Amino acid sequence: MTKMSKRQLRVVRLLEPELCLECRFGQRAEVEMKDGSMQTMVYCRRLDCDNWDYSSAEPAKSVNLEEDAA
Repeated sequence: MTKMSKRQLRVVRLLEPELCLECRFGQRAEVEMKDGSMQTMVYCRRLDCDNWDYSSAEPAKSVNLEEDAA
C-alpha cells in the first residue's frame, strides 16, 4: 500500500459510482476519516471530474492506496 501525505484530502459523494470502477484514474483505497474510522473508497487522480458532488465534501485524515495485483 502507498500512503498519501501532505495533501488536502476530501471525501466527496460520487454521482455515478460504477463509472469510477472502470476509470483509469480511479483506484481502490482505505480511507481514514476524521473520526478515526476506516472505509474502502475510490481514490481519484483526476482533479476535475464531473462525477463528484462537492456539496457533501468532508475532510479525510489519510488514504492508503491498494496496489494492483497484476
